[in-house]
Amino acid sequence: MKKFFIGVVALFAIIIVGLVIAISMVNLNKYKPQIEKAVKQNSGYDMKIAGDISASFSPIGISISGVSISNPQIKSNQKFFNMGKLSVAVELKPLLNKQVKVKYIVLNDLTLDIKKLKNGKFNFAVAKKESKKVSSKGKTETQEKQKTALPAVNVKEVRIKNANINFKDLKTGAIAKVQNISVSVDNIGFDPSKKMLQAISFDAKTKIAKVTFNQYNIKDISVALNMKNAIATMSDMKLYMYDSLVDAKAKLNLNKKVPFLNIEADIPKFKMASFSKEYLKKDILNGTVKVHKKFSMSLGDLKTIKKTLRGTALIDGEGVGIKGFDLDKILSKYSDAKKMNPADLGMSLASGFAKGGSLSGVFGANGGGTTLLKRLHVKVDIAKGIVKLSDVAMATGKNRIALKGRLNIVTQRFLDMKFGVLNAKNCAKFSQTIQGTFTKPKVKVDESMVVNTINTVSSLLGSFGVKVPKVKKDNSKCTPFYTGVVKQPK
Repeated sequence: MKKFFIGVVALFAIIIVGLVIAISMVNLNKYKPQIEKAVKQNSGYDMKIAGDISASFSPIGISISGVSISNPQIKSNQKFFNMGKLSVAVELKPLLNKQVKVKYIVLNDLTLDIKKLKNGKFNFAVAKKESKKVSSKGKTETQEKQKTALPAVNVKEVRIKNANINFKDLKTGAIAKVQNISVSVDNIGFDPSKKMLQAISFDAKTKIAKVTFNQYNIKDISVALNMKNAIATMSDMKLYMYDSLVDAKAKLNLNKKVPFLNIEADIPKFKMASFSKEYLKKDILNGTVKVHKKFSMSLGDLKTIKKTLRGTALIDGEGVGIKGFDLDKILSKYSDAKKMNPADLGMSLASGFAKGGSLSGVFGANGGGTTLLKRLHVKVDIAKGIVKLSDVAMATGKNRIALKGRLNIVTQRFLDMKFGVLNAKNCAKFSQTIQGTFTKPKVKVDESMVVNTINTVSSLLGSFGVKVPKVKKDNSKCTPFYTGVVKQPK
């Protein structure tokens, strides 16, 4: 009996070895045309397999290399999908029970070249052909086969190595790149009793070398992702933005018609010099500031994001330097009415904000000298497209200036935004209101500006021998312009 069992085992071993040898001798590459044709018929895409199709037995699996996909409905018919190699390994025993249990799926050297065409369509979009209605009597054999239940598929792990995504908008010229993506997905689950996105669950770890979008550069991104009930939770997120470490966490709700995102980020030491050189393209800032951001928004087009954006942003720092912009020198001109009309400062600040709302516009409005900010504090609250300047002020060695009011980022308008140069009592020595659009700002004349303008005229007439009394402003009583955290310099 013992010899019998040994003989049976030996026989099965010989059969298995024979099968392995037989399968290994099959040239799978001869099936390339059939695979390419099947993809064309079912998806409309042109697929080319330039590499080999090969089988492996430890573990049991198959690999395909040199795969590219293009859209024949685009005139250029350029490839938008390129993959170096796809490897799939399965378990043998479940196959005997018509179950597919995948040990792993590995995609190597994947590149997606996405383009948004001038007509608004994407280069991967394929127009669907209208399906013809067929009576129940005229059903073909193929249609009957489509009703056949597919085998249950379970995937243990998915790995993506060295993936790259390139995006270009041919109409606007916008360019984005995501470089060297590595993803490891495990604990994959699928609950068929739930809707598609709610049915999928997994844990993933992702690393991205670099993300570039216009002037934005983000490097060394790592994040742990959990997907459950159509909610993606991103924790332990770390990245470098302008050479500054960012700690963040986020939650993306995919249950809604429009995905909804919550994100919170902290930057303990945001390097102003790196930001200035990379984003502003000018070497005008130095020093570090603390940054905290907490936002929520619906992810749609830019207008939708602006309308639904809610949250707060805080920037705080000491010893921030500004090159080519001497704020104290500019403000000192107001002490001598012969030199400058006070409207000039308001217009220079407003014109600076108007240049795309960028800091380069503000700082570039007045050239020469340097400014050292003893304290910079910016706290804004955002709701329904309205940015409220809750506590925005800065203090130099000699002066303190504050801004308040609101901005509409949807219509791009100033909503009675005021700035004032403050005294020790938190009152404005003079103030001005900025109105209008970001591209065409207007300065509204305040009482303090009228007084200073009259005194300017008085001084000019006095230089010609005409004596005109100056108007004195009553500073004994004043309404505090600013009540924030930035103190008056000593």
